[in-house]
Order: sequence, then structure tokens, then C-alpha cells
Amino acid sequence: LAPAAGDRAARLEDARAAYRAAVVAVLVDVPASERSAEDQQTLRQILVDAPRTCPGVPLFCHDRVQALIVNVLYAWAVAHPRSGYVQGMNDLLAVLLVVLVNNDVPWDGSDAQLLGRDASALSDAELDDVAADAYGMLTSLLGGLEDHYTHRQPGLQKTIEDVDGLLRRVDADLHKHLDDVGVLLLQVTFRWINCLLTRELPMKALIRLWDTCLAEPDGFSSFFPYVCAAFLCHFSETIRNMESEDVHLFLQTLPTADWGNDEIETLLSEAYILSTLFQNAPSHLQHEPDDISPFGPTWEEAG
Repeated sequence: LAPAAGDRAARLEDARAAYRAAVVAVLVDVPASERSAEDQQTLRQILVDAPRTCPGVPLFCHDRVQALIVNVLYAWAVAHPRSGYVQGMNDLLAVLLVVLVNNDVPWDGSDAQLLGRDASALSDAELDDVAADAYGMLTSLLGGLEDHYTHRQPGLQKTIEDVDGLLRRVDADLHKHLDDVGVLLLQVTFRWINCLLTRELPMKALIRLWDTCLAEPDGFSSFFPYVCAAFLCHFSETIRNMESEDVHLFLQTLPTADWGNDEIETLLSEAYILSTLFQNAPSHLQHEPDDISPFGPTWEEAG
């Protein structure tokens, strides 16, 4: 049975209180001289990365939002020493903050509105609740991805291997071309997987993508390899007509700035096709590639 509204509200307040207590415990009550060398280094890195979070975006330029980012990331890192803070987590937090600060605002469908919210219009109490809720959401998001950030990053490595196996099966020509021009799949997908495509997609498209991935039974951990494979296949024809240096540049500056729901819906549809074909057949990673793509013609060939 679904919990009653009163129970949900009580749990939410308990979670917010726990976050506030955690911030006091790790930041307010601990003098800098008493922090471990590791914690000091973590805090220094977060202080460097916080201003790099969505640079130039009004919402993230506000001093109070910058302080919020530092508090949330540092509290999370101290509470999760197995992985600690890893660069890129600030980008993940940014998506959650955008959703939370716009939760009560009718959306006109633009990134400008999502990213342009004036933080000065939010009270300290409202921002404090946003911070606490963002901490809870980040904890839930990273709970299934912690192996992406631990020593040697086994979760991330496995995801890259899965994408490689999928690409061999669904677009052998693209896989061969990347090999021929010396572009490693690790180079292509590391940032995609580490930052969950936050640096490749506009915010409105990213939120739609995340919404679907988070709705999956295992969240990002099981479905995201199919998203990455489908995303790469989308640009197959363009990439196969490029030389090595051009491929690197293209993949660093993908033409996705104008992507919206239509493009994301297509991407998700293709990812679901892959998951339907392969999720119950893990041995596909060892098979030789088929000659026929499950997509039929590439998206660009299909217009």
C-alpha cells in the first residue's frame, strides 16, 4: 500500500533534519585543523568544482547556491568514504537542483526558464529544503552507481564493456571504423557514463532522459549501456565518414544543443529495442557481430 500523505511528509522532514545534522557534524562542528588530510583534499576539490558547475548560468552563479553545492557534495562524500567525491558529481547534482528549484513553477518548455530561476527569490528556508532534498536524491541516484566511482571504477568499466559489446552487434561498421582511426570506446563513452550525459545534452532533454532511466527497476545501472549504444549509433554515418582527429573533435562537441523531447523519445525507443533484444542474453558480449542492425537503416539514413 502507498504510504499516507502524513507519513510521507513525516519521512521527508526526518530526511531533511538528518541532512542538516550531517552538515553541522562534518562542516560546522569540525574545525579545519581537525579534518583528516583526505577530507581537506575533498573539500578543496569541491570548492574548485562548485564554480565550474553550469558556468554562466544565472541560477548557479548565486553565492547561496554555490554554498549549497559545497555543503551537499561534502556531506555526501564524508558519508560515503568508499567512493568519496569524484569530479563530475557536481554535474549530477546540478540536474537535481534544477528540478527542485523549478518544482512549483509552470514550465514553458525552454532551457532558459529552467536555468534562469533567480535564486534570490528563494528564501533561506526554501533553499535549505532544496539542499536537503537534493542530498536525498543524490544519495538515491548514486546508490546504484557507487562502483562507478570506487577504486578502479569497476562499474564504469563494465558499462563501457557492455557498450562495446552492443556496438559490435548492432553497428559493426562503426565499431570497425573507430578501431581503424584509433578512437578507443573508452575515450568516447567515459564522460558519458561518468556524468550521465550531463555535458552532452541540454537540460530539458536531460531531465526527460533521466526520468526514464530512473524509472527502470535498476535505475541507470542496467539501462544506461543501451542508451549510450543507441546514442553513438545515432551519429554512425557521420562518424564513419570522418578521419581520426575529426572524430575526436566531433564527439567532444556533439550537435545536440537543440535536442528536445522528440530526439530523446527516439533515443529511448532505440535503447528499449536494444534492451529487449539483449538484456536477457549477456553472452552477446562474446559473440561476433551480426550483419544486420536491429534498427534497420541508421536514423540518419531513415531521415
